[in-house]
Amino acid sequence: MEYDKKKHLKLLKSCPKLESPRTSLSDEEFVKFLDSIPRPDEKFFKLRKYSAMLICHLHWENREQYFELIEKLLNSPMYFLELRNKHQAINKAGASLQANLILLEPNERSVGFDDLIDELVSLFDLYCPDPSLRESHELSEEELRDLVQKIFIEMKERYPENSKENV
Repeated sequence: MEYDKKKHLKLLKSCPKLESPRTSLSDEEFVKFLDSIPRPDEKFFKLRKYSAMLICHLHWENREQYFELIEKLLNSPMYFLELRNKHQAINKAGASLQANLILLEPNERSVGFDDLIDELVSLFDLYCPDPSLRESHELSEEELRDLVQKIFIEMKERYPENSKENV
């Protein structure tokens, strides 16, 4: 799908801001509230795609900082909170931009960068430093480092840091 800033803005303006009153409703009232929300339609899915393109672009624009954080992670003890915080901050920034109807034109070269970042962040959920507590689906530090290194190599190849190449 090709990004269309005008359509994205129009969709953002036409979508109602739904804030869940969950804290003030009983379970029964909350179920009724959920039933009153319109079901997702074509506009909803198009808005999600545009929003995803914007978020992807923001992650890509911050790739040099991500690369620094990943290098730091690979060369020191497995402390990935900085990377996770960066990821969350960019996602929040994207949501805030959209909430304020501030849109950026995504660079087509950014496509897929956020998928790799999401993959990295999700790997950390599988990490278990204590071998005696590690389950079969969880990763040791060595396994995690190997996977992070593979993803990092792919990122560096697909999304070079040299901004003059990518503008």
